[in-house]
Amino acid sequence: MQELLIIGGPNFIGRNLLEQLKNHPQYSVTLFNRGKTNATLFPELKRIVGDRNTNDIQKIGQQNWDYIIDLSCYYPASLDAVLSNINKTKLKRYIFISTCSVYDNSHKSEQPTPENGSLLSCSETQKTTPLPDAYGEKKVACETLLAQSGVDYISLRPGLVYGAYDYTDRLYYWLYQVQHHQELLLPNCGSSLFSITYIDDLIQSVVEALSISKHNTIYNVMSQECASIKKIVDTACLLLDKNPNRINATADVLNAQQIAEWTTMPLWINGDYFTFSNQKLKTDFKFQLKGWTESIAKTIEYYQSLGWPTPNYGMSEKKRIELINLIVAP
Repeated sequence: MQELLIIGGPNFIGRNLLEQLKNHPQYSVTLFNRGKTNATLFPELKRIVGDRNTNDIQKIGQQNWDYIIDLSCYYPASLDAVLSNINKTKLKRYIFISTCSVYDNSHKSEQPTPENGSLLSCSETQKTTPLPDAYGEKKVACETLLAQSGVDYISLRPGLVYGAYDYTDRLYYWLYQVQHHQELLLPNCGSSLFSITYIDDLIQSVVEALSISKHNTIYNVMSQECASIKKIVDTACLLLDKNPNRINATADVLNAQQIAEWTTMPLWINGDYFTFSNQKLKTDFKFQLKGWTESIAKTIEYYQSLGWPTPNYGMSEKKRIELINLIVAP
């Protein structure tokens, strides 16, 4: 039996991962987290309760681990504390969940960025600034620390992750718009490209990374290298049998109204530079990425089972209507 420590809670990625690991009895799973999120799920698993950013992290040093999956590391000091408290000679592999936000997107390219693309740099000040500031920079510092640690590691860089148990509403915002509104407000016709990661594909990559023959390697985990809001909306319209009127909001209009990219207007990026290559992943891993339509269909099924809750993410309905009226007014 292989001893597997998972650092982080069973919220979104963690919950999906734990459901998948039920099918892999060769791993004896222990959770280390604060016990605050979905604490009653998976009662059969062993638990170490603690905050990784405090001296609680010393608790993980009381046992040898064959594998560690780190879902919740955002500060290099937090990773350093883990590495300082484990028996690194016994550890077979460290799986680190990173992000495509590590890339320096000021270096724009017509092709999806591969793993050796230009990265952000992290200053000493940024290493400790509160999130969400310098999120990508901190992850770069964590990856650097891991590479210098001497442990065997696989670092996974997903894009926007969507699917069951996603609490961010970022992709769901658009599914909800298609389901509930006759008029859709699309930024730049919804054409701007970005990469996207289906939760099932991310989980399969995590599980396979435990045993893959590669060592000390980084992978972009992208289900779709080139997705767009339009692609999401088109697929949702097909699956939900909807045909809403589409109203284009140009970047000039959105900027004039102080509509923030990605947050106030979910998934909107004013450009086609947030795309990342998945070719290395498809070459080295055995699992097959889920089909686009299948992944959106399963995501819709999940939200239908919840009764289509109102998204918390994105602009208010009042603001959305104001923008539509501004654009269509004679």
